[in-house]
Amino acid sequence: MSDLQRRESRPPRRDGGRGSYNRGVRRDGPAGPAGPGVDYRALVEYVARSLAEKPEEVLVESFERGGGTVAIKVKLADGDVGRFIGKAGRNIEAIRALIRVASLRDRKRVFVDLANAPETGRESRARGAGGGAPA
Repeated sequence: MSDLQRRESRPPRRDGGRGSYNRGVRRDGPAGPAGPGVDYRALVEYVARSLAEKPEEVLVESFERGGGTVAIKVKLADGDVGRFIGKAGRNIEAIRALIRVASLRDRKRVFVDLANAPETGRESRARGAGGGAPA
């Protein structure tokens, strides 16, 4: 069967052959599959404990802000903060993207932040031996 015969034997496309069948279709139903909602705090806690060298020191708190907004604060041991953030912030951005995708179904805005900020080089030198002001 030639290509021309194969094309002629197909039923005509509903969209005139311009693109997908779903173009311009508006969905008024539920945003996603039915089922229990996602526990964002537990999801962040699982990922944080998986990344941490001291998982027993991971503390994750969740706060409802109103208007469909949830804030999640993560507190880690000082040595695990860098692992959680990752090189150039890749790990924390991946965690935020994961939570953002999970929250789309519930139509909520979820923010993930660190409760303990990492030390900068200048602050750690000032605390270290010989890094203070001369006596």
